[in-house]
Amino acid sequence: MNEVNPPGGPPAGKVWIVGGPGCGKSTLAGLLAEPGAPPVRLDALFWGPGWTPVPEDRFLAEIQKALEAQRWVVDGQFPAAVAAYAHTADCVVWVDPPLRVSWPRLLRRTLRRWITREELWGGTRETLWTVVGPRSILWYALKVRAEQRQANLDLFARLSETGVRLIRFRGGDVRNLVGRIAR
Repeated sequence: MNEVNPPGGPPAGKVWIVGGPGCGKSTLAGLLAEPGAPPVRLDALFWGPGWTPVPEDRFLAEIQKALEAQRWVVDGQFPAAVAAYAHTADCVVWVDPPLRVSWPRLLRRTLRRWITREELWGGTRETLWTVVGPRSILWYALKVRAEQRQANLDLFARLSETGVRLIRFRGGDVRNLVGRIAR
């Protein structure tokens, strides 16, 4: 764990979790969410039918509506959303496990979703083409890894003087992080 801001501040009522595909964002968000307040899943707000992104203004408006709550946990790395709202969090967590941890996890999850025909955002399902084709999340994760890491370094640099608590977690199991984020 590489915590940027030291612990000891007030409890984090508003937590934003960033990181690449398969890193554990959704798992951590689920663990931090409170009863009656499910995590805000950016994938669910971003993707429409047939893996088509919704218009950006609609996407950002849905996020803004979700962030009107007194307490929230956001799970997602979409650049427009992070740029517009991450600074409103009390705590930003960057889940950054090694590729040897995140990529096999992503592979297992993607294959499970394909085999079980799990319905995803916008009513979509994984197909053989989305598992191994050029738009596969598996290839995407490899392609954007360096770019997302640089974006998160830049995000942490921008937020470092704002009072937002910043945590970079490089471990493999996000359950080890839950106790470090006072809610």
